[in-house]
Amino acid sequence: MKKSIKMIKIIGLFAFFYWLCLFSSSSFYGNFNLNSTVKSEDGEYYANIYKHLPTSPISIMQILGGNKYFVVLYNKKGEELWRCSYFEYLSKEAILYQEIFFPNKTGNYFLFFTDHGLEGHDFSTTIRNHKVVLIK
Repeated sequence: MKKSIKMIKIIGLFAFFYWLCLFSSSSFYGNFNLNSTVKSEDGEYYANIYKHLPTSPISIMQILGGNKYFVVLYNKKGEELWRCSYFEYLSKEAILYQEIFFPNKTGNYFLFFTDHGLEGHDFSTTIRNHKVVLIK
């Protein structure tokens, strides 16, 4: 009986420390932590910039260091298409002074500059440029 209680305590402590270290601060987002929205020129896409939540020691350290934001890409219907890594933390400077490149007729890339370089996603496999073919 004592071994079972001890094992339950060990598993509980392991789960607690796992949560503290790895629980993503960007797992939950919505209007309550929305910082700003950037829209594409053609109106097909928009990127929401959200604030990280202080849910773990890692996120608290990043937030205190000034890296408070993350990016999520949506289409015009409001469907989520892409989000940056759970461990990507952007500074205020990175989101204020950057240019965001949305997918368009010339390229299927969503790109933006982070504190660590260029981040983004290639939508070539999901966005197809359909051509209309007339059959006589």
